[in-house]
Amino acid sequence: MLKRSAALLLPFALAACAPSMMAPNASTADGLFLQAVTGSNLFEIQSSQVALQKSNTAAVRAYAQQMINEHTTAQNQVAALAAARRVPLPTALPPELQLKVTTLSGLNGADLDAAYIREQILSHQFTVSIFQNQQTAGRDAEVVAFANQNLPLIQRHLQEAQALGGGAAPAGHAGH
Repeated sequence: MLKRSAALLLPFALAACAPSMMAPNASTADGLFLQAVTGSNLFEIQSSQVALQKSNTAAVRAYAQQMINEHTTAQNQVAALAAARRVPLPTALPPELQLKVTTLSGLNGADLDAAYIREQILSHQFTVSIFQNQQTAGRDAEVVAFANQNLPLIQRHLQEAQALGGGAAPAGHAGH
């Protein structure tokens, strides 16, 4: 009986002693990062699809197409990292982000463009913080490398959105 108990507890003891040796799952910083980035990518793609379909502004449409292309590529990389680590990824937006996409879908013209750019700024500000956190909190070398490689891209997206929006962060949302 004692041998059996020890054999059952061994995996837990190993996990407690050497968490960096274990593959990340949904409860590790690395797994949570992959899940958070998936939510961000899904939002960028879906909100940009709305802008691409509904905006009459060439610069907004070009930015939206760029977001669809680049966040789709990034999500393919995230999915490969997650699959190799058995991290389950969300397949749908959380309700608060779905509400934003639905709200954008109901807008037109200058109202759509302004709301889309505002959401792009806020989303990319948040995503920059997720990537920066992964650089310091991440334990999986490949996942940290993904964050290091893609952070400049996310920062460029933020700068481009700010330029489209006149360069300023949305009022009342600074620091988010």
